[in-house]
Amino acid sequence: MRYQDPCGAVPAYQNREVDALTALSSREFLAVLAYGVGVERVAVEIESCESNVGEARRFVRRTLGGWGLPKGDDLADRVVLAVSELVTNAVLHGRTRPLEETETVGVALALKRDFALGVMVTDNSCGIPLVKIRPSVSAINGRGLVLVNALSEGWTAAPHCSREGVSGKAVWAFFECPQLAPLPELLPQSA
Repeated sequence: MRYQDPCGAVPAYQNREVDALTALSSREFLAVLAYGVGVERVAVEIESCESNVGEARRFVRRTLGGWGLPKGDDLADRVVLAVSELVTNAVLHGRTRPLEETETVGVALALKRDFALGVMVTDNSCGIPLVKIRPSVSAINGRGLVLVNALSEGWTAAPHCSREGVSGKAVWAFFECPQLAPLPELLPQSA
């Protein structure tokens, strides 16, 4: 039996219109970026509150700049916007503790040069993300994952277990990655 909420949203893994997003290409991206060799990975945890979404964006911009994607680059802009949407979703919908208790959201980036760049946002909620298939024209929310889908080559959600053993979920977005400047070219040259 398929779950359907009164607002017309269904979990991403049950959404027939989203099935193509979690098909072979997303599995390939995930396999390479999560478990492959030669992948550069960085991660940060931020406190789960709306005012820290900007901190996640700055972390991503700095990391992408260090990897050779300058501010203003189309790919960098798409990645930053997708992370902003995913972190906002994690803060608004992934919280499991009372507001007066500290809770964190994880933000990780994985880069396999000349292949793909992945972003992973984790939270402590085991709830699978809901996708509004056709958000109302007047709706002020409910478009985050639709936007992530438009910005990326694909996305998926999966259960996640942190080092502390806390269960939750990870939401990944994947981006094809053109050839970046090799790292030695990014470093200043001596005279």
